[in-house]
Amino acid sequence: MSNKKLKQPDGRIPDRLPDGRPAIAWERRWTEGNLPLWLIATGGGIAVILVIGLFFAGSYSGVGAGG
Repeated sequence: MSNKKLKQPDGRIPDRLPDGRPAIAWERRWTEGNLPLWLIATGGGIAVILVIGLFFAGSYSGVGAGG
C-alpha cells in the first residue's frame, strides 16, 4: 500500500474543485469515460423507437387489428 494520500476513498476525481467550480466541464462529460454518454443516449433512443414501432406494427396485424 502506498503512502500517497487520496482525496477520495477510491481515488476518483472529485466533482468540484476547491473554489466550487465543476472539476470536468459539462461539454466534456458527454465525450469522456468508458462509454460516451451520447452513445448510451443514442442507443436508448433507438431502442425506445423500436419498441413503440413494434406496438404500432402489432396494431395493424394480429389480434388487435380490427378487420
